[in-house]
Amino acid sequence: MKRLEDIENLSVTDLERIASDDSITVPETLKRDIARTARTLEMLEEETAPAAEKPRKRPLIRIAYPAVAAAVAAVALYFSFSGNPKDSFDDPMMAYAQVEEVFTYITEKMNTGVEIANSAEPAFEKTINVLK
Repeated sequence: MKRLEDIENLSVTDLERIASDDSITVPETLKRDIARTARTLEMLEEETAPAAEKPRKRPLIRIAYPAVAAAVAAVALYFSFSGNPKDSFDDPMMAYAQVEEVFTYITEKMNTGVEIANSAEPAFEKTINVLK
């Protein structure tokens, strides 16, 4: 069995030669499954095709909002079950500065996650292009 790297390095003429080789038998069920998958992909593309071209949303945005909501909910649950929290700041400006520091930390961590997700996106697009 060939490795994925070997298949990716084949030229177009090699791929055409292999595809047109009649000595290789393809099970009838495989042809049927491929045809069914192709029809399904076409139907999905028709359903998801926008009426007017809109800029594509990045998948990370879909993850970021629920992650922020979950973080806020976790903090709220923590304080609700940990009893009455002791006020640690007499000055409201000091408290606000501390909140800003925490939000900055959260933003940095989310940006790191965004960078990781963005670096993985080309691999997903390459896979989709290979399937098409």
